[in-house]
Amino acid sequence: MTNSFISLDLIAGESNIAIRKSKKTMAVAIILLVVGIACIAGILSLRAGTASFVSVSLGLLSATCILVGIVQLAFGGKAYIYTPTNSKLHGRVFFCTSGKGQETITAIKTKNWGQLEKLISHNESGVKLEFVTSNDRQFARCQVLTFIPYSFEPLSDVMVLSSQEIEALLKVTNTKL
Repeated sequence: MTNSFISLDLIAGESNIAIRKSKKTMAVAIILLVVGIACIAGILSLRAGTASFVSVSLGLLSATCILVGIVQLAFGGKAYIYTPTNSKLHGRVFFCTSGKGQETITAIKTKNWGQLEKLISHNESGVKLEFVTSNDRQFARCQVLTFIPYSFEPLSDVMVLSSQEIEALLKVTNTKL
């Protein structure tokens, strides 16, 4: 199971991380604003005798597009960027065999990727492995967490991975960036 997220614990204290609006969010917001403005221009260009439902419809469409565009700009998706290489960060979550948290930590620290592959579960369990990598593989952190009612708590410290370890972890988890 994978999710695209960024764990704040995994990037805490990193001065090389920037948070920016995602390009997709910006593009959608700009398109909505342009459509809203075009609708206003359409209303202004209507003749005085034109049916009122056309101007009301264009007005509602305009207001909706502009409002949604502004909300997108204010609250839309964010992208986390590793600033030294200007590379986008991606987060992943994998669940491991329940009760095998220490074995998961040991497998990562000893680079026993075969053992780690056996520990990764296809079902949600009480042990999870979170990791964050940059597109260019110059930044990677991972952490093992365990479920303690009512949330996941760190079982290990944040572990820094080298580029070779990143490749191995991506292969073991069958993840593509």
